[in-house]
Amino acid sequence: MKCPVCNSESHEILKTKGKNTKEILIKCNECGNTFRETIKIPKMVDCRIIISQFSQSEKKQIKLYPDEILQVGEVLLVDGDEVEITSLENNRGGRVSKSQVSELETIWATSLAGPARVGVSIDYSGRVLSKKVEVERDFQFTVGDVVKMGRAVFRIKSMKTITSKIRKGSALAEQIKRVYGRPASHKDKFQYDLTSKIVENEDID
Repeated sequence: MKCPVCNSESHEILKTKGKNTKEILIKCNECGNTFRETIKIPKMVDCRIIISQFSQSEKKQIKLYPDEILQVGEVLLVDGDEVEITSLENNRGGRVSKSQVSELETIWATSLAGPARVGVSIDYSGRVLSKKVEVERDFQFTVGDVVKMGRAVFRIKSMKTITSKIRKGSALAEQIKRVYGRPASHKDKFQYDLTSKIVENEDID
């Protein structure tokens, strides 16, 4: 909104009234002129959102403004719980990373409520021990860490995150899909014990 006197776009909103159509009283920060603008507020629309948590998915509806722009990675509040957008499906059947709500068919998201579930695979020279653990979302895994998990002690060699595979550095559990390790000596001092965090056993002979 430009000041009708000096054309400045720097302003302060002094007062608003109305619901679907708002009348705004504005003061220009440059020349001090006050003026009114009328803005029509678009009606919110229902948008389908599919929320995943571990292996389960739930369909819900969320009310959004049609001209609102959403993008992958953005966090929304659905029924009081935070969810992170993982994909957007437009009304042409395509998957996009950014879109206006009016052009969306479905929002795909993952729940940020509760712990993160991370896959762990330990390679015993061809025989793989695979388990899943649940840890706090901000729990940090680091390549090189020695970890105890049940009777196994292993060293993290790499990790697969949502966006890439990393062979050095750290990542938070909420970003990790799978941790890969190789057996370590039981004499090695481990940084943490995941035994109590195991939720699924997937031993592969």
